[in-house]
Amino acid sequence: MTTVKQGISSSNRSVGKNNFSSKAKAKIGKVYGVVTTENTPTPAMFQKAGGFNGIGSIFYLDYNQSKNISGSNDDPFLNTCKIAKPLYSQFQYFPLKKELVYIENLPSSISQISNNDAPQKYYINAINIWGNSQQNAQFDSDKDILGITFTNNAKIKNLLSFEGDHIIQGRQGSALRFSSTTKLFNKLNNWSSIGNEYDPITILTNGFNYDPNKKYHVEQINEDLSSIYLTSAQILPLETDKNGVLNPVVTTIDVAKYSNAQIVINSDRVVLNSKKDDIMIFAKTNINLNTKNTINLNADERIHLNGGSVFLGTVNNQLPTEPMLLGQKTQFLLLDLMSSLHDFGIGLSEAIVSPEGSPAMDIVIAANDLVIAIDRIEGDLEGILSQQNYTA
Repeated sequence: MTTVKQGISSSNRSVGKNNFSSKAKAKIGKVYGVVTTENTPTPAMFQKAGGFNGIGSIFYLDYNQSKNISGSNDDPFLNTCKIAKPLYSQFQYFPLKKELVYIENLPSSISQISNNDAPQKYYINAINIWGNSQQNAQFDSDKDILGITFTNNAKIKNLLSFEGDHIIQGRQGSALRFSSTTKLFNKLNNWSSIGNEYDPITILTNGFNYDPNKKYHVEQINEDLSSIYLTSAQILPLETDKNGVLNPVVTTIDVAKYSNAQIVINSDRVVLNSKKDDIMIFAKTNINLNTKNTINLNADERIHLNGGSVFLGTVNNQLPTEPMLLGQKTQFLLLDLMSSLHDFGIGLSEAIVSPEGSPAMDIVIAANDLVIAIDRIEGDLEGILSQQNYTA
């Protein structure tokens, strides 16, 4: 039977005497300062920890020694603390003040060239005492704070975890979930209405829309602030400004009905910016641009539309059949027509009256020349129609 982790407790604050005593082998430290900048926790402590090579180092007291000690963010107190470096260099996830960490003595940078072991103290990430993704601090008084800039957000909740999930959750409402379809609990998430239990999905979210009536959170594609979904065989109920048939001429599948692998980016605004070279978009079938307002194409040099056929508009949900006119050929044809009419007019204006009953030869000649010109122009009319571009 598949199980779901529910009822995740919210952040709590422990104030008062601490009755826990760590065993000798459990080297636990309580954090009183974290090196993150040249001035944090103080300039002197930044240098003491090794400058920029000491980023992430903590100032701590042994857990048993730290009972009921609030500490302070000044050099005299921090000088009484021990220093430990983060164990892992490949990622940065530093503890907050008053969080508990596991301490271990391990080789230092000079341990192989020193006459003694010269061990260096390292720490592993904060101990999960409250089961809370935002903070797991153990306070000694109501005046304790988590850091200089960090602010506790009571809205933050843990993500609901499904079997096999790998979740990396930030402290302030961002997360990366490696998951899969969970059909048994399809009503608890947005991505399990169809498919197989082994169909993978990856979700990157920044800014959850937390429900105050729930004790946990699950990604909601239409409610979270910004998100990226990488699917394999899932349907996502994404709500767009244009639903149903996006284009009556092509058979594009509705966004909320597509079940093959896709990448969906959803936010209030999406910007693609290439600082140096091209932005290239390729599609096996169709490329759709949809908006309720205006589509702008701006270029300093030129806009080039190239295709077997280019259609502007539709007629009764069908492609238009009216070919557009070729500008230069149309211009030359009209100039030819105007020139012929001009010559005809000149011929008429200079015609001499003939004796009564005799042909007006000047008019006949001018009229014949105009007929010949019109026949020639009529033969050229087909050439002014575009073979690629059509409009409604």
